[in-house]
Amino acid sequence: MKFIDEANLKVGSAIESGCKRLGALFLKVLAVPIVPIGLGLMLYGLFQMLRPEASDSDFFELFAIGVTQVIFGSLLWILAKKLDAAAHLVRYRRQQSRVVRLARQRGGRLTVTETAADTGLTVEEASEILKRLADGGFVEVEITDSGLIVYRFPEVLFAHEKNWSRGVESA
Repeated sequence: MKFIDEANLKVGSAIESGCKRLGALFLKVLAVPIVPIGLGLMLYGLFQMLRPEASDSDFFELFAIGVTQVIFGSLLWILAKKLDAAAHLVRYRRQQSRVVRLARQRGGRLTVTETAADTGLTVEEASEILKRLADGGFVEVEITDSGLIVYRFPEVLFAHEKNWSRGVESA
């Protein structure tokens, strides 16, 4: 049952990440032509309004439409960037979860290369995840006598001490 729940969670986060990336791509495809067309309309309307013989308000409408399109296209682009960042965060969390599960399987100690080899991450991705976990205080960094950097997961190493009240004095 636990395996099925984990599989559903993986599929759900993969779908969420994919949908966000697809949405970001769709918004970028919409924004790319809207902004230059809006700039063109805006500049055309502005130059026509500045002509001495121009007295028609049609050019002001072109200018206003151009400004509206530029603003709308820019907002679409910003929203696409936010969706892309959210998709990246979902993917990062999924990768981080894989690393923590691997640490649990390996008894609480990992190196960058074995993390990369056993999770399918690149060495750079594995290194970044382990460093960020260390910066957050979740992982300790050990350097062996031979100079090998080992990331130590204390919560995994001391999992047998689950009875948190044992050894702790209350006030």
